[in-house]
Amino acid sequence: MANEQYLRALSTLIPFKLHSQLAHVFHFMFFVFGFSLGMVLCLYLRSFPFTLQATPSPVFSPLPSESLLVETIKGTHIFMKEQELLAMHNMSDEELLRRASKVPIAQESAHKLAPKVAFMFLTNGPLPLSLLWEKFFEGHEGLYSIYVHPHPSYNDSWPRSSVFHGRRIPSQAVYWGTGTMIDAERRLLANALLDSSNQRFVLLSESCIPLFNFKTTYDHLMNSNTSFLGSFDDPRKPGRGRYNPRMWPVINITDWRKGSQWLI
Repeated sequence: MANEQYLRALSTLIPFKLHSQLAHVFHFMFFVFGFSLGMVLCLYLRSFPFTLQATPSPVFSPLPSESLLVETIKGTHIFMKEQELLAMHNMSDEELLRRASKVPIAQESAHKLAPKVAFMFLTNGPLPLSLLWEKFFEGHEGLYSIYVHPHPSYNDSWPRSSVFHGRRIPSQAVYWGTGTMIDAERRLLANALLDSSNQRFVLLSESCIPLFNFKTTYDHLMNSNTSFLGSFDDPRKPGRGRYNPRMWPVINITDWRKGSQWLI
């Protein structure tokens, strides 16, 4: 009797175990098949070159390289090259100063252009610290203007990607300690005044460097109503002693001052 019950229990247990083992084998085979299929698809997709784009890129025609005449007044030509106003022109100093004095004060327009700082470089030739200035101006386009007054015999070769490209103005020879320095400074300032969006003006030399980043410099200049320049009456030989009587009557000794020519 006990043997019969044992055989019955065994007969029901064996099919159950067999079914459970078959299920485990099936699950394992399904896992192996899925894993293998995934590996094959992954290798295939990695080797497949994707050249399609969601939307085709628009094709733009290049800007014209020839110079476009923007303004002609009494034989005076100011040229624009690839929509970039160049600083070079053929105006005399007298005409330049006359036109600069007639430029209207910038008013708010529909475009609301941001006011700019004019950086005016009075140099003998190259700018040895140009890489530092390039980094200073980087990313702040539209907030500054650059004007370079080198010796007329200097041949610059600024690349088109440089912020100094096309920023040279008509220049004349400058000699230290003479009135030619004043002429050059007036020339730089007059050229900067032709752009009514220039609201602040900084006179620099090739040895000047920025001590702060552009944003700090820009915010300080725009929020200040004070001009900064060095000028004082020095009765000693290093001061009034440098006055040349031949400067009279253009420059009187009572107007003679000593100081750095660099100004803000």
